[in-house]
Amino acid sequence: MILFRYFCKEVFSSMTVITFVVLVIAVGSRFSGYLSDAASGRISREIVWLLLMYRLPGIIELILPISFFLAIMLAYGRLYADNEMIVLKSSGFGDQRILGYTLLQGLLVMFLTGLLSLWLKPLGEQGMDVLRTGQKTLTEFDMLSAGRFQMLNSGRRVTYVEDILDNQELSEIFISEMQRTESGNELKTVTMMAASGETSIDANGNRFLVLKDGRRYGFAFDSPEFQVIDYEEFGQLLEKEKALDRAVLPRSRPSQILLQSSWTDSVSRQESAELQWRIALIIMIPILVLIAVPLSRVDPREGRFARFVPGMVLCFLYLLSLSSSRSAISDGWLEPLPGLFMVHLLFLVIALTLFFWQEILLFVEQSLLGRGRP
Repeated sequence: MILFRYFCKEVFSSMTVITFVVLVIAVGSRFSGYLSDAASGRISREIVWLLLMYRLPGIIELILPISFFLAIMLAYGRLYADNEMIVLKSSGFGDQRILGYTLLQGLLVMFLTGLLSLWLKPLGEQGMDVLRTGQKTLTEFDMLSAGRFQMLNSGRRVTYVEDILDNQELSEIFISEMQRTESGNELKTVTMMAASGETSIDANGNRFLVLKDGRRYGFAFDSPEFQVIDYEEFGQLLEKEKALDRAVLPRSRPSQILLQSSWTDSVSRQESAELQWRIALIIMIPILVLIAVPLSRVDPREGRFARFVPGMVLCFLYLLSLSSSRSAISDGWLEPLPGLFMVHLLFLVIALTLFFWQEILLFVEQSLLGRGRP
């Protein structure tokens, strides 16, 4: 039990550090993308943190198996490099016992990964779908950010607001928009500037942006004529996109519903690929353990990182093969059965070959020597 706690301490301390570093990088990259979308007016600033929180389970579910694999490589590699494993093996502590201890640690990682993959990630995807649907009901006014030029209305309008007061009153407004002429054959540019502005709702529930004390310029590209209008008050309709009822995507469906559909043969290819992917992240953990334990056996003179790169290559090939097979099932290139389980079987054979490599070499050597005798 003392050795088991010692192994757990070495592996999980390394795993915590790796998970934290990779998580910070992944979250930072995703957060910068959301900030860019908010700055350009594609999403509201208020939902940036919510989107990030809903996205976290999907990020962590991929990080946990990989960080656990790398932690085993690092921790056991250090034990071999410092001759600690040599001392343990000379005392009767064999590879099978090391594997058993590591698989027990893997049970905790499998539980956490299953919790994220089967339950928390679908809930997060559902929350993100609700937020994105809610964004469709917002007007361009709700997307404005003070002190930024923002391209709105599918790139046909550029808006700038110097400041947005607490009462939602705007100051120093600039709007430039591409519009069709009355004939509909030509484009014209309409530019408006105003000292202030605010929103107003009429009796029919339509929302208007009311500009005050400004000037409106209009000119066509192929005409030397232009128009300048000074106004005290100008109202512009703020169009609101209708939120259409969308079909629930497989990634947002609860795992229980996907399982029930698979038993009734009513599951689609996309749903089958999604369900197999969620289960695959759990199944791959013990197989990664079988790969990591033999690859961590290093000679003290080689150093703890001697087989780190080949281990990383195998791990990412495993994950890439699962992801490619998932896409192949969704696109119809691969049948749902055996589906992703074929990838597991392939890497299980590789893992068992690595674990029993010394025994295989010894068996081959004895067979060759036996054949060579008269």
